[in-house]
Amino acid sequence: MTTLTDKIAIVTGAGHIQGIGRAIALKLSQQGATVILTDIIDPAQLEQIAADISNETGSECHSLKCNISDSNDVNICVKQVIDKFGQIDILVNNAGVASGSTEFLGLEEKDWDLSYNVNIKGTANFCRAVLPTMLKQETGVIINNSSLCGLGAIESIPANYTASKFAIIGMTKAIALEFASENIRCNAVCPGVVNTAMRKGAVSRIAEQLDISLEEAEKVEDEAIAMKRAADPGEVADAVAYLASPAAAYITGVALPVAGGLSQGL
Repeated sequence: MTTLTDKIAIVTGAGHIQGIGRAIALKLSQQGATVILTDIIDPAQLEQIAADISNETGSECHSLKCNISDSNDVNICVKQVIDKFGQIDILVNNAGVASGSTEFLGLEEKDWDLSYNVNIKGTANFCRAVLPTMLKQETGVIINNSSLCGLGAIESIPANYTASKFAIIGMTKAIALEFASENIRCNAVCPGVVNTAMRKGAVSRIAEQLDISLEEAEKVEDEAIAMKRAADPGEVADAVAYLASPAAAYITGVALPVAGGLSQGL
């Protein structure tokens, strides 16, 4: 079913082969959308990912290198998309970083700055850049990738990351409220444990804290999930594709957990 035919979508942070961003781009492409991937990685690598998606789905998929923390870079990227396609129907703010000590007093100023500049400011930069076009179109969908950590503090997750993900949900709800009457919807997805490169860091922290192997640490993390397993990136992509589709036309301001029943913490 191609529910997104003739739609133009931008997906940020889509340059990792096993990442959520790539999975989202693939899913939107399968639904018929023309997808533009952005990331700060080597442009040749990003272009190859776009070509692979296009070959697999038969839909157009393009790539643009973009540093989301630089508003000028973001504005140039969005202008290039508008100049080429004349519209932007879907924005998926997936790009983000996770870094810093799991102990609050161990966090340095640079850790807070990075979380703010990428996770919060980067998301805001893209929202600000696409909203004027969506207002002219009188339609548009924005989906922000937050985290289960945006709904509650989870043990062993750095406070700077948690704070930034809370902020993304607050931003999502504020945009949803302000632009609902303009037929622009804004929602967030809140993934729990997902089998990506980012999970490897979390598993390493658990293994170190409990003095166990990485395999044992994965089992410890899985046991905390009601469904007893981590998500595949494609399962997060399914939720994003739903929120982007006409089937979710009456949904806005939602922060949707995609976590297999994992509790969101304190």
